[in-house]
Amino acid sequence: MCGFCGYVNKTEKIYNDKCIKKMNSSLKFRGPNSQNIYIDQNTAIGHSRLSIIDVTNGTQPMIKNIDNNEFVIVYNGELYNTNELRDNLISKGYTFETKCDTEVILTSYIEYKDKCVNYLNGIFAFAIYNKMKNNIFLARDRLGIKPLFYSITNNTFVFASELKAILEHPDINPILDKYGLMELIGLGPAHTPGKTYFKNINEMLPGYIANFSNFTLNEEKYWDLVTKECNDTEKEAISKIHDLVVDATKRQLISDVGICSMLSGGLDSSILAKIAKDNIDDLTTFSIDYVGNENNFVSNDYQISKDSDYVKIMAKFLNTKHKNIIVDNSILFNILNESMIARDVPGMADIDSSMYIFCNKINENGFKVCLSGECSDEIFGGYPWYYKEHLISHNGFPWALSENLRDSLLKKDILNKNEMREYVENARQNTLKNVTHLEKNDEYEKRFRNTNYLTIKWFMNTLVERTDRMSMANSLEVRVPFADHRIFEYVYNLPARMKLGISSDNIPIEKYLLRKAFENELPKEVVYRKKSPFPKTYDPNYLKAVEIATHKILENKNLKIHKIINVDFVKDMLNIHGENLTENLFGQLMTYPQTLAYLIQISNWLESYNIEIEI
Repeated sequence: MCGFCGYVNKTEKIYNDKCIKKMNSSLKFRGPNSQNIYIDQNTAIGHSRLSIIDVTNGTQPMIKNIDNNEFVIVYNGELYNTNELRDNLISKGYTFETKCDTEVILTSYIEYKDKCVNYLNGIFAFAIYNKMKNNIFLARDRLGIKPLFYSITNNTFVFASELKAILEHPDINPILDKYGLMELIGLGPAHTPGKTYFKNINEMLPGYIANFSNFTLNEEKYWDLVTKECNDTEKEAISKIHDLVVDATKRQLISDVGICSMLSGGLDSSILAKIAKDNIDDLTTFSIDYVGNENNFVSNDYQISKDSDYVKIMAKFLNTKHKNIIVDNSILFNILNESMIARDVPGMADIDSSMYIFCNKINENGFKVCLSGECSDEIFGGYPWYYKEHLISHNGFPWALSENLRDSLLKKDILNKNEMREYVENARQNTLKNVTHLEKNDEYEKRFRNTNYLTIKWFMNTLVERTDRMSMANSLEVRVPFADHRIFEYVYNLPARMKLGISSDNIPIEKYLLRKAFENELPKEVVYRKKSPFPKTYDPNYLKAVEIATHKILENKNLKIHKIINVDFVKDMLNIHGENLTENLFGQLMTYPQTLAYLIQISNWLESYNIEIEI
């Protein structure tokens, strides 16, 4: 994986490399192996490389000359059908100087133009400069696993893998307007697809391409989840799912450097570790836990059991070289700021910080590539809002039953009455406009499909952003085999009632089809373990630390957060240690401690990024 950036001046030629070098330098952690730039007329492009495939020859920006025209690519991602595409292009008369996927993507663009993305299986974001046409082509992968942001001012077009690089450009100012505020408080740590918390800085949508020429950006959707008829039987579905997951995982084991796998003891990571172990004899696996969790863990409806018990079962079953990363809770608190900077915005608080530490330790153990079981729950029906009636029937985002809490956190009279709630609901409804249904679908099927689509476009995107930023901040490439678009296209169109099984005591079985697909290849206690979310700390010392930090923020009236937050409400919440909270900010992932940590991140963000509040 890598990071890239670039900009185009509207009228002026670029005479020095100071700006593009500064932008590129901000992405060095995404690509510590080499940093290079390309400048032509009024266009500048930069790239920071983390060498994974063809370590010696894959330097970017990569240039290819065809028919007296110069094509230049900067790219972040991994292509999993490189060999097939290369062979196809060779049959058309093209030659290759490297073995890396970068040259294959560039050549695919030269041959297929905008349609090149239809041939790619992988996770990617890239920009290609066509010198003769003075055009920049941008593309982002189907599910948005790799990031791409942009901004257009009167004089400049800027694009980059991360917000921090865009903010390094002198024409871009960090501004929080009322729409960004409603994203931050009304939706955060999620955000509307295509938007950011910063005024005039946008996210390129997953499954989109764009062409920038004549100082105009024309965007076009090339892929989305589409409702189609599927008449496969349960047996056929289980077989196809097994084959698709195995194929996707094996494709992602290709690397010129070592590969390891995250292992939580849950179904998803265990499946990937099993497939990887079948192909890598000396596979190393990693798990995460917290100091004191053995004694402090508290079981609840969403996290019934500790990961550690099941990690031991799987590590022994697979005979992997297993390493358990134990996170010190004081460090977890101290990393809140680093994880915010990695995202460039307030995020999932200590859920981000723990992933940051986890990835850092994996990197310190000598690995650049790691498998993760993310993106399975979203498509296979792993979350409680797929089957718990009070969540299904909620008229809003089912993972954020927190409308009252969010209203209370916002400073009184800063917005018109119900303005934020209407903004949030409009964002949800605008997403649902893209969902289609078959005529034969009943209300249950329609509701499930709506929830499925929302979860993929919103909730999954929030988790994917966390993983990309926390891993790349530590120069680690995390691959997500379940995010293969072929898996999503197939499972999305299976009947809803087929995806959720029913146990003998009439309890829904989440991810039923995936469990059945691998039930003969894993220990039964792992196959039918109830889904457990990413582990978090239960240490009372961590809670005390975030409470103390929040008190200090409230006492310092010079901080910018006082302009947007209802200080009295937060004080009341602190005085009784959150016992008055009937809502969680972001489901079970962000309860009282994480809500405080989110406020701490907001304050640090406003100050360290010198945000101008324009409300």
